[in-house]
Amino acid sequence: MKLKSLAISIALTTCSVFSVSANDNAKAMYSTTTDAKEQVTLGNWAHPDYNHWAFQNMGIHPSVMVPRDGNVSVLSENLDPRLAALNFEFGEQEFTVKEAMINDRTDGYVIIKDGEIVHEEYFGTFGPKDHHMWASSTKSLVGQAIGILVEQGKLDPNKTVESYIEELQGSHFGQQTVRTVLNMTSALDYSEDYANITPGTMHYEYFRRLGLVPAYDLMALDPTKDDTPRGLLEFAPQFKQNSALAVNHKYEYHSPNVDVAGWLIARVSGQPLQDFIAENIWYKLGVEHDATFMTDMAFTPVATGGFATTLRDFARVGIAMANNGKFNGQQVFSKAWIEDTFNLTEDEKGHMDRSVYKAEDSAVYDQWLEGYKNYLWVHDSEKGIATFRGVFGQHLYINQEQNLVIATFSSAESASNAARSTNLPRLAAFEAVANHYEKKSLSAAKSL
Repeated sequence: MKLKSLAISIALTTCSVFSVSANDNAKAMYSTTTDAKEQVTLGNWAHPDYNHWAFQNMGIHPSVMVPRDGNVSVLSENLDPRLAALNFEFGEQEFTVKEAMINDRTDGYVIIKDGEIVHEEYFGTFGPKDHHMWASSTKSLVGQAIGILVEQGKLDPNKTVESYIEELQGSHFGQQTVRTVLNMTSALDYSEDYANITPGTMHYEYFRRLGLVPAYDLMALDPTKDDTPRGLLEFAPQFKQNSALAVNHKYEYHSPNVDVAGWLIARVSGQPLQDFIAENIWYKLGVEHDATFMTDMAFTPVATGGFATTLRDFARVGIAMANNGKFNGQQVFSKAWIEDTFNLTEDEKGHMDRSVYKAEDSAVYDQWLEGYKNYLWVHDSEKGIATFRGVFGQHLYINQEQNLVIATFSSAESASNAARSTNLPRLAAFEAVANHYEKKSLSAAKSL
């Protein structure tokens, strides 16, 4: 039976808050006996109302476990109930932080300042112990995993992919440097178009292997009798260069790059991706819960978007990033790699400037972006401000200058965050919270 949220917010013993949201209208899978029209399937799992349940239950896809280990890193609380009502203006409209979250069908968000939880709120049926997909925020975690291998001297970002992965020798991906793949400047003949998935196109075939589009025919194949590529890695050699575009000219958001990065991690480390993440990251963070990794039908973890965790564990990753990789008494991520990620070169800034995200007449124009490097969306390289971003509203906002982290999970109505108007006030809300703390710091300094 569906859990109904109360009409007014109620503070729980965990100091979390549950509130009314649009997701209270989601009926799929919340009855004891589910009617056919309310059943989540591989064909509708990402659709509005179905996705609120599906994003919390990614076991509808093949998955592998990423276990936790050791003591839990306790997140202390210093709650400020005024944050949800913090007002800001965006696009000549006024919002509160909470309104910006609710309007984009947020399932939960947590704000962490100086390592302490200052606000935490959950909506619909989502709660502190529930898992939720990260979607493409997974990319940024994979980028940091690559950094660990670079620091260990096992991977050189300036070498070609084919020098590590012999199966990609002679392919377009194989001929690119690791850095090119990490910065998504590989000039693929491919379109990351979620709204127009046309049968027969390259991105349609890719999405079938990714799990965004059901591929029952591929699922039915016996790989010992049919060599049709079923998995993401088998499919990777088929990508070609866009003949109208030079490599390393501009940034293009192309998910297949990250499949190659996940393959690099597995090949160079000698471990499956999920085991490398567990032993080198998940154990060290002192997380509360195991994570899961969605896989393709060949049971290879989907490096480009398959991770799923609880909200606070998502935020723990952000705390480490805000502190140059250090958290829970350990150097979880490479400090040098994070510093290099924020150290955008002029060429790397140019990649973003020439992208569709900086064209002011574009439907996906993003006023906050300065660059994209190592799968991190860099907003301000000097202040150390960046985001992890995943479709349907998965965000991890990191502000090193303010030691501020905001993690959000959502089940928004459409996939593209950049093209969805209700997502823009959410991004503005992140900055409003940061500005609030900056003003507090300046006021405190003046009073000394």
